[in-house]
Amino acid sequence: MQGLQKRLTRLFRRRSDVEREPFQWYLLLGRAPLETLRSPDVSALTPIYPPSDRFWADPFLWSEGGETFVFFEEYPFQTRRGHISAMAIDALGQPLGDSKPVLQTPYHLSYPYLFAFGDHLYMVPEKKAVRCVDLYRCTRFPDRWEKVKTLFKGPRMVDSTLFEYEGRWWLFCSVKGRGVRYDESLFAYYTDHPIEGDWLPHPLNPLVRDLALGRSGGRVIRDAGGVLLRPSQDCTGHYGAGLNLSEIVTLSPSAYEEKRIWHRRGEETPGVLGLHHLDWHEGFLVMDAQRQRLKPQTLE
Repeated sequence: MQGLQKRLTRLFRRRSDVEREPFQWYLLLGRAPLETLRSPDVSALTPIYPPSDRFWADPFLWSEGGETFVFFEEYPFQTRRGHISAMAIDALGQPLGDSKPVLQTPYHLSYPYLFAFGDHLYMVPEKKAVRCVDLYRCTRFPDRWEKVKTLFKGPRMVDSTLFEYEGRWWLFCSVKGRGVRYDESLFAYYTDHPIEGDWLPHPLNPLVRDLALGRSGGRVIRDAGGVLLRPSQDCTGHYGAGLNLSEIVTLSPSAYEEKRIWHRRGEETPGVLGLHHLDWHEGFLVMDAQRQRLKPQTLE
């Protein structure tokens, strides 16, 4: 009898937690020429809302075989454990169907960072729950992924973002520890080979330590002039309050400099409470945004 009461108590507690969840992250998606990326137009993007019992965040785009998908963290409020899902979109950036899970584990996953190297597509999902950064290779696009190796084990690292620049591969991330918080920090590591190489820490880590600018907010993108742009989060006031784009002026194993060229707080857009992620890929622009969670019967 006591066992049944405990199970019922846990069930009702989970239901109560879901009902109390006040906010919901959703997607903003649309077409955007690369030339417009230095000053993105948030109002030109179309909202795509998840079901009322979950949120969608950390979106990344990828096209292959004539199809384009947006990959993202799907977080059901009841389980409180995110997994990676994907959703096909059409030529205008509108959904072609429901989201489908593509990577699930017994622990929380988020930030499904995608990059190509050689003939393969790779994913580096956030796995801070088990303190590792794992690399996955796509064996069937978009829904089959196999683990290749662990890049880092031990540090509390989030939002790992890999890119190539001037013959080196870089990994940007945020790290928690030694008095440094995720939401304020940018750390960098570099190597000659993103799969087989040894990652060396930048001697100036953390390169950025600022609640308004530190934490990564998406893919590092080359603009129309070939300049690297780094999305980052503005976490002043609350987590996910706003987005920045910063131009990387200097990046080498001994130096780093960036300057902010664009900034947008969530409350600057009607109905939006927060912005915290941006990705651009082959003419599509996606962000995530936060809103007050609506009751299920009124949710669009």
